[in-house]
Amino acid sequence: MKETPWWYLFLWGIGFLLFKIFFSLKIEGDRKILKKGAAIIVANHRSYLDPVVLALLVPRRMNFMAKEELFQNTIFGWLITKLGAFPLKRNRLDKKAYQRAIEVVKGKKLLALFPEGTRSRSGKLGNFKEGSIRIALHLKVPIVPVVIRGTGKALPAGARFIKLGKIRLKVGRPILPDSFSGEKEEKIKSILRILREEMIGMGANR
Repeated sequence: MKETPWWYLFLWGIGFLLFKIFFSLKIEGDRKILKKGAAIIVANHRSYLDPVVLALLVPRRMNFMAKEELFQNTIFGWLITKLGAFPLKRNRLDKKAYQRAIEVVKGKKLLALFPEGTRSRSGKLGNFKEGSIRIALHLKVPIVPVVIRGTGKALPAGARFIKLGKIRLKVGRPILPDSFSGEKEEKIKSILRILREEMIGMGANR
């Protein structure tokens, strides 16, 4: 099956145009590494708009882990599955979702994760879960930090209506797991620290 079908590209084009018009969407940073092959995209999370905005980085179908509650509605669950989402059981180890994530990356596709696990209500980066780091180390694929700004004002946690405003995406320097030495757990801690520092430096806490 083609990674990115024509209908996805069509919807992507419409979405990109709408966010350009209504939210003055601006993307900064080098996206070349995202245009071909496998990569794990790690982003901050402030709003339900984040997956939509993040998917506008490149015209490739992006695969997301999404909380399983979103799939309880049959129609909405079918839609987001088509768009690249798959369910994740939160607050406990979900081996099925983890295996699905590995299959996505092995298939040389894009995997997008929000390592905080939930939306930040304060606007500051929360604690990161280690799943994305472990997958990247296991499969030796780059981790690409991305900072999303503006969605927390457009649709903050608890809001029912979207407000117009500027939305920005900033792509950071890829983190290559192979460039780290030491034991596995040491590598995970080092990558987590560098990832957080990079994202804070990119404006994740503003």
